[in-house]
Amino acid sequence: MTVPEACFADHARQVRCGIVSHRQVAAGTWRIRLDCPDIAARAMPGQFAMLRIPDRCDPLLARPLAVYDVFADAAGPRHADFVYAVHGKFTTALTQLRAGDELVAWGPLGNGFPARPAEHLVLVAGGIGQTALLALARERLGRATYGTEPRPVPTVGRVSFCWGARHAGLFGDVDDFRAAGCDVHLATLDGSAGVRGTVVDLLDALFAPAALASSAHVACCGPEPMMAAVARWAEGHGVGCDVSLETPMACGVGICFTCVARVRDGHGGWDYRRTCVEGPVFDARAIEW
Repeated sequence: MTVPEACFADHARQVRCGIVSHRQVAAGTWRIRLDCPDIAARAMPGQFAMLRIPDRCDPLLARPLAVYDVFADAAGPRHADFVYAVHGKFTTALTQLRAGDELVAWGPLGNGFPARPAEHLVLVAGGIGQTALLALARERLGRATYGTEPRPVPTVGRVSFCWGARHAGLFGDVDDFRAAGCDVHLATLDGSAGVRGTVVDLLDALFAPAALASSAHVACCGPEPMMAAVARWAEGHGVGCDVSLETPMACGVGICFTCVARVRDGHGGWDYRRTCVEGPVFDARAIEW
């Protein structure tokens, strides 16, 4: 597999950036806005940045967070938002930071979502997976452009956003997707919001096999078992599916090989591919789940 030039870390920027705002948006979920023009101007839908708390060595390593969206001022793209769930030492420490504090950010990194032609784009999120999908929705509906040299992107006629979680308290800033022009549908395991069941149950309730045109396409992010189930669902409905893997990373630049995923090689076998540079977005059919 040839690694596209755009994913190499020498295109990224490492910056010490100020926190503009930081707030809790759902149970155990926070949204942080960074003043990082170098990253905001380059970020494409589906890319991520490595974030680290400066001047401390515990935790030592940076952590990857998807670029949720970017915001501009009169001079151009300036701020980047990241949404994270509190889980572990880094994210717990991150919740203690306030506006005016600083983080070290390195990005944008990885390959984002390809601009596949489609009439209907179905975005599927599980857990915190919505973080990788908002910019893609805005781009494909013609609401925003991304990158220093915006790519030619075929617009879609419709975007359906399907989000599954354990309970309603885990949904944060859902209105961002409505404001982007998406049809929003929710599922919860306890039935506290939307369809009772998994996000695949939601997909079944929304789209009968004959109701989803072959011109549709699925983009998905969330826990790996959920993405594997969505990939099987998409294949069963005869539509393509891209998945953004959430494999744990240590370096973000392809050096440490801790984020490898099993990817089919086209010859009946598979090989390990680094999620940080050859992903995080892959064609779901290529993943050896």
